[in-house]
Parts: sequence; C-alpha cells; structure tokens
Amino acid sequence: MNKAISNPLAEREAVALAQVGTFFTDIWNKIADFFTSYQWKELIFALKTASIIISLILGALIVLLLIKINIKARMKKSISQVKKTVSFNKRRIERKWLKIENKLGSGVEANYKLAILEADKIFNDILKIIGYEAQIRITNMGEIKKAGKVKNNIIEDSQFSINENDARSVVRAYRKGLEDLGVV
Repeated sequence: MNKAISNPLAEREAVALAQVGTFFTDIWNKIADFFTSYQWKELIFALKTASIIISLILGALIVLLLIKINIKARMKKSISQVKKTVSFNKRRIERKWLKIENKLGSGVEANYKLAILEADKIFNDILKIIGYEAQIRITNMGEIKKAGKVKNNIIEDSQFSINENDARSVVRAYRKGLEDLGVV
C-alpha cells in the first residue's frame, strides 16, 4: 500500500517540479525575447537620446554658472578695488593734482615736464589698482596715448621742449581719464 500512495505523490512532485521548471523557463524566455525584441531597442534608443539631451543641458548650465560666477567675482573685485582707491587715495590724489597744477602755472619748462611725468604716474598707478579692464570706461584713450608719447619723449630726449599750453593739454588728458574712472 505504501508503494501505491508514494507513486501518486512522486508523480505529483514530478509534475509540480516540471511546472515550476516550465514556469521559470517561460519567464526566462520572455525576458530574453523582450531584450532581443524591437520594443527593447526602441526603449534603449529613447533612453540614450533622453540622457544625451539631459547631459548637454546640464553641461551647458554648468558652463553658464561658471561663467556667471567668474564674472561676478571679477566685478566684485573691480568694484572693491575702485572703492578702496577712491576712499583711501582721493585726498592724496587731489593734493598731488594740486601740485601738478602749481607746476603747470610756474612758467618753468622743467616743471611742465615734471607735471606730465607725475600725472602719468598717478594715472598708471590707478590703472594698476583698478585693473586694465577699466580702460574700457575711459572715453579719451586716444588723447591718453598721445600723452604717453609726450611722456616718453620727455624721458628719452633730453632736448625735448614743451610749452605751457601743450603741457596743460597732456595733463588735461590724464585728468579726464581719472574722471572717467571716478577717481578725481
């Protein structure tokens, strides 16, 4: 009797095992079919396309943010340097400029040359402090370049001669540049 009972159990177990095996085989085949199907290829293509687009957008945003941060940092630095220059040196620059004006009114050619050299030094010192980006704000760069040539002639040529009107014109060019920078 035991054998009769165990055979149906064994058969049931065998059938159950076969069904389980078939179940997992069917699932495996469906998964394999899906990954080799046209639908999967479409889905992968769509995901790749979307990820490329998202990556490009995020990359562009990162670049824009870096540019914006750098511009803001430069502007803050430039503004803080201008404020320092104006607040700490405005009186000193005014005093130096008064001495330059006095030299121009002295009637002595050597003083005219000294006035030009001092005006050039003040202008260049301010440009170094503020930064050369400040040249963009200067409206009379052509006159300042001519003034620089006159200054170079004074330095290089000991026989160089200049009258009071020309000296005043050169110093006026530097003064206008300093006014454009907001220093004087």
